[in-house]
Parts: sequence; structure tokens; C-alpha cells
Amino acid sequence: MSGATLCALLGELGYEGADALDPDSFEWPFQYDDARPILDWICSSLRPSNVLSLPELSQYEQFVQEGKLLEGEDLDFAYDSISAFASRPDNQEAVFAAEEGLKDIRDATQAYKAEALQLQRQLRHLHSQFDMLTGQASALIQGRRARVAATSTVNGHLATIDDSLSARNLQMNAVLGRMASTAQELAHYHSGDGDGIYLAYSDFHPYLIGDSSCIKELNQWFAKQLDTGPFRLVAEEGKSKCSWVSLEDISNIIVRDLEKSHHQRVSELQRLRSIFGTSERQWVEAQVENAKQQAILMVLKSQVSSDEAHIHLDLHSLRRKHSELVGELSNSYHKEEKLLSETIPDLCWELAQLQDTYILQGDYDLKVMRQEYYINRQKAFINHLVNQLARHQFLKIACQLEKKNMLGAYSLLKVIESEVQAYLSATKGRVGRCLALIQAASDVQEQGGVDDQDHFLHGVRDLLSIHSNAQVGLSTYVSAPGIVQQISSLHSDLMTLQSDLENSLPEDRNRCVNELCTLIQSLQQLLFASSTTAQPILTPRPLMKELDEMEKINAKLSAAVEEVTLEHRKKNEIVKHHAKEIGLQRGVFVDFFCNPERLRSQVRELTARVRALQVS
Repeated sequence: MSGATLCALLGELGYEGADALDPDSFEWPFQYDDARPILDWICSSLRPSNVLSLPELSQYEQFVQEGKLLEGEDLDFAYDSISAFASRPDNQEAVFAAEEGLKDIRDATQAYKAEALQLQRQLRHLHSQFDMLTGQASALIQGRRARVAATSTVNGHLATIDDSLSARNLQMNAVLGRMASTAQELAHYHSGDGDGIYLAYSDFHPYLIGDSSCIKELNQWFAKQLDTGPFRLVAEEGKSKCSWVSLEDISNIIVRDLEKSHHQRVSELQRLRSIFGTSERQWVEAQVENAKQQAILMVLKSQVSSDEAHIHLDLHSLRRKHSELVGELSNSYHKEEKLLSETIPDLCWELAQLQDTYILQGDYDLKVMRQEYYINRQKAFINHLVNQLARHQFLKIACQLEKKNMLGAYSLLKVIESEVQAYLSATKGRVGRCLALIQAASDVQEQGGVDDQDHFLHGVRDLLSIHSNAQVGLSTYVSAPGIVQQISSLHSDLMTLQSDLENSLPEDRNRCVNELCTLIQSLQQLLFASSTTAQPILTPRPLMKELDEMEKINAKLSAAVEEVTLEHRKKNEIVKHHAKEIGLQRGVFVDFFCNPERLRSQVRELTARVRALQVS
């Protein structure tokens, strides 16, 4: 910031290439502790008013060469050697006014010089304050850059999060697509277009009841027909010759094998579910974040309703087929009962009668035929029992698979419904928090604490507090809207002061100029009147030179008096309009931070006006 101050000072002093200078390249001399105070003093002391221009420097060198430069005692002697300002009695007749008037003029001149020195000190103090504000502005600019860098970092993180969310949404869309395809396959499977009959879990109970009753009847028939009567002898011979394995043991072994395999499948599924539990939970969490789940849930619900309709239709068709099969089974049962009750007992009775006769007791062929017939009957019965057991096991497996599928679909729907409910509740909570924040933002009070991490708002607040004559120890914490309101009020005060500067100040300046002109005219009249009436004895050539010098000094003195009077009037106006001046200062500070270009243009305009006034 010191390099920028040096470049700005060179531009004010009239350096032609000041606009092409780089402020950063002039920062290195200020980094040394020995050179920094000297450079700061030079930057704060050098002004266009105390720096000689090229014409003034050439004129000064000419005065030095010609010996016309008066300094110290020589200047006082030259001032006293003028007859009009002499204090000796021989030149009293040439005095254009009383001696007390000259003393008053000298005293006023000294007072004006002291006031000019005081104004210069105030100007240096203002320059030091300006440098301090420049340092604060540099700190604020650095804080703003840091905030911009932090904001860019946060934006990068947000972009990364958005990319991850988009990737997760794509994964979730793929999973939902697989779910939709699975639902379509289930609907196709439930519709029964590919298969003839769809077996539902609720329709297997009548088949199981019929199967158990059929097994019971077969067991009773086996005990009645094969354990008693003529076939009992063949059974006893078979028991004595070979080991007997009952059908119940075979069925129990098959059932145990099935239960063991079922338990193995269940344990394997539980192990897989424990392994993939984390991924499934992450998948569910990814589902919740998608905003399209409500529509997908509605589609799934519609598919479930269509599946339920298909299930109801299949249930009615199965009931009709079940009733037809029950009728057929009843007819076959009646036929079987008729055969068992009429034909087979007659044949067995005839065979028993033949066995009891003396002719067939030792006939080996009849015995062999009887055993073969018995074996064939047992084979037929065993085949019937095996078919019945296979049918029973098939129905049981189909029931278990269907029950498992239905429970899985039901649990999946329950999970989806719970997750969607959680998503809806979270969305409602977020909407409520957003509404609360909007309400709080609309109802925000003017007085409120500023965030401690916001250094920019703290700096602006401190500047406003300093220039509103607030105590340093009792800082007022205002909110951002309050700061904006204060800045707007300062801007309005600045506009008011600008209007006063454009309207009232030129009128006051013209009035002061007119008064000074009348005063100068009156002094000229007194001077010419005294010179014409007194008629002093003057030496021709040296006195004319001294009179020319006196006129120049009088012109400079009048200009100094005019400047001091103008500064005095400005000081009075500042004291009179202190509040407006504070508003103007506030506007200048606000423009310094918010609109520096406008402040630079105002400074250039005021500098041009001052130079024009100095030239005039």
C-alpha cells in the first residue's frame, strides 16, 4: 500500500509517467526499517503547495544569481527601508496610514501565518489519518480476497458433493431400473401367461388336507388288505427272508434331508444378508436422497395393485379347478371303494377257498403265482405312495418358495414405504426450517450482533462508529441491514453537501471576492490620496524599484489575506455545519470503500478548482 501512496503522490506532484508506474514494484524500499520512516515522512509531507515547479525553480535560481534573494535580516531591512513602512521620524509624512494601523496589519499577518501553520498541521494530521485509513482499507481488501478464496474453496467442495450425488443418483436409477424389471417379471409370473396355473400360498391348504386324508385311507387299506387275510402269509414269508424297510422311515429320511437343506439355505441367506447389510443400507440411504422416489413408489403401488388383481383372478381360477379336481377325486374314490369292497374280496375269497382245498396245498405253481401277485400289488402300492409323497413334497416346496417370495416382496415394500416416509418427514422438517429462516430474515431487527469472523463488517462498523463520535470502549454491534441503512444515510448526507458545494459555496466565494475587491480599492484610494497630498521627496530610480517590489509584496499579501480569510470562513462554515461535515466525511469514507472511482473523480475536480483559484 506504501508503493501505491508513493505513485499517487508522484501523480499529484505532476510527474508525467505516473499512470504507467506499477505500485507493487515500489514496495521493496518500504520493507527496510531504516528507510521506511523517512519514506513515510516524505510521502506525508510532500504536497503540490510545498514543492517548486520548474518555472518557480528557474526563477529562484535567477534571483540567487542576481543577488535579489532576501533572507533573514536582509528581508527585515528591506521591509523597514521602504519609506511607507519606516518607523523613523523623517519619513512620517510618507506614511499612508497611522502607525497603529501598520502594527495591526503586522499582527494580523503574524496571526494569519500562525493560522496557516495550524492549518498545515491539521492537514498533516489529516494526511496521517488518510494513511491510516489506507492501511485499514488494504487490510479490508486482503480480508475480502481471503473471503473470496474461501468462497471458491467452498464452491469447489460443493461441486464435488454435487458430482458424488449425481453419481449416487445414477446408481440409484440403475437399481430402480432393476427393481422395475423384477416387478415386471413378477407381474408376468403372477399373470399366468407362461404357466397354466399360478399356485398361491393360500390355495395349498386344501391340497395338503386331501393329501393327508389320502395317505390315511391308503394306510388303512394297506393294513386291512395286506396285514390280514390270505396276503398276510406272503408278507410273513417276505419278513422272514429279507429285512423290512418301512415307507414311513423312507419318508422321514427324505423329510430330514429336506429340512437340513432348508436350514442350510436359510443360514447361507442370513450370512449373505449380514455381509451385504452395509451396502444395502447405503443403497437405501441413496434412495432417500432422490426426489423421484415418490413417483416410483406410486408406480410400484400401481404394480402391486395390479399384481393383487392378478392374484385374485388366479385364486378364483384355482378354486374352480380345485372344485373340479375334488369332484374327480370323489368319483375315483367311489370307484376305488367299489373295487375294494366288491371285486377284490371276491377274488381273495375264491383264492382262499382254492388254498383250503386239498388239491392246491402242495401246488408250487400256485404258490409262486400268489407271491408274484402279492409282489406286484405291493409294487403298485409303493409306486402310488411314492407318487403321493412326491406330490406332497412338490406342493410343500412350491408353498415355501411362494411364501418366501411374497414375504420378500412385502418386506421390500415395507422398507421402501418406511424410507419414503422418513424422506417425507425430513423434507417437511427442512421446509419448516427454511420457512423459519425466511420468517426470521423478514423479521430481523436493526440491532444485532455481527459475526466475529466477518472482518469486513467489523471494519465498516468501526469506521462508522469513529466518524459518528461514538466512544471506543462502548462499541455498538449492528447488523448488516443496519450498516446498509447507515451507509445510505451517509450517502444522502453526501448528496446534500454536494448540492451545497455546487450552490451555496460559489455564492459565498463571490461575495468574499467582492468584499476583498472593495477593500483593496479603498486601500488604493488611501494610498494614492496620501501620496498626492504629502508629496514626499523620493529618489527616482531605486524608489521606483522598491515600489514595484512593494506592489508585488502587496499582491502576495492580499492573496495570502484572501486565502487566510477563505480558510477562516471555511473553518467557520465547518464549525457551523459540523453535522453536515461529518456526513460529508462519512460519504467520503463510504465512497473510499464502495466506490473509489467516484472519490477519485471528486478529488480531481476539487484539485482542479483549487488550482484555478490559486491561479486567479
